[in-house]
Amino acid sequence: MQRIVQWVDPYTNEPLLEENGFLISSTGKYALHDGIPNFVTKLNDPLQEQVQISFGNKWTKSQFGQDDSDFPKIKDVMLEMMNLNESDLSIFQDKVVLDAGIGSGSSARLWALQAKEFHGIDISIAVYRAKNALKSSGKEPILAQADLNALPYRDESFDIIVSNGVFHHTPNTKNALKNCIKKLKIGGLCLFYIYKKKAPLREFADDYIRSKVSDLPHDLAMEAMKPITNFAKSLHEQSIKIQVPNDVEILGIKKGEYDLQRFIYQFFFKCFWNDSWGFEYSNLTNYDWYHPKFAWRHTEKEIQDWCKELNLETKYVKESESGYTCLVKKLS
Repeated sequence: MQRIVQWVDPYTNEPLLEENGFLISSTGKYALHDGIPNFVTKLNDPLQEQVQISFGNKWTKSQFGQDDSDFPKIKDVMLEMMNLNESDLSIFQDKVVLDAGIGSGSSARLWALQAKEFHGIDISIAVYRAKNALKSSGKEPILAQADLNALPYRDESFDIIVSNGVFHHTPNTKNALKNCIKKLKIGGLCLFYIYKKKAPLREFADDYIRSKVSDLPHDLAMEAMKPITNFAKSLHEQSIKIQVPNDVEILGIKKGEYDLQRFIYQFFFKCFWNDSWGFEYSNLTNYDWYHPKFAWRHTEKEIQDWCKELNLETKYVKESESGYTCLVKKLS
């Protein structure tokens, strides 16, 4: 069956010729590995390179959500994060879909099956894991290692672009959205999740911890997260409830009853714990937050301003504890 969307040179938009294990244009030569081209030949930004390595290690040194036994543990969390239920997945039905920042393919297992043609890109080597992770979806994914700011597709190629927690891990979140939207057909939809700005003490602590952790290699960073994960686990098991009698407006704290672990998580620093995920995956989640150099947080107003500037119709902006899930339509 002939492909609907072909790769092009990400820098010149020229057609590519396959020859001796490479995709070749007049100006570029991109190696193929297991049918997956690498369009990320060089990153000029050392911070973006750190993010690339961080996520490559995250997804290739763990099996998180990648096989049939693990996926059910994360499925509901992923659906909630993307503001979807099972019936909502019909928006992908019979559409040409791009997953911008597919990682190892864990969340893509939700929507790949519905697509008429499914493409996924990732800046890291995790994309080579996605092929295996998506085997049981029954859909043969078309994958490429690529930077979403230099996508190897012609403009207006896709019906839907989905990006689960990726735009904020680039040098500029708005530019990442802008560059992805170029590849979306007029009238097409983009579903994305990005981090939101947290309470002021949480923002301060997160930046401080990230400054201490992000320069560490993967294994040492994972070790550095273990005391935080153990702390979260201990508080969760103690099931301590606290009462905040009044709003503490200056610190962004609302009055009410809180579980102590969730209170500290929400207002002071990320100390994630999930019983069903266990220690390894909970620790990996804390690593995922603190290790990448780029982890921008935003406000709803920023998102609305971007949509206005980029001529996007906002279908919804859904706030959750950690971020915003947005569905937008390209108007022109």
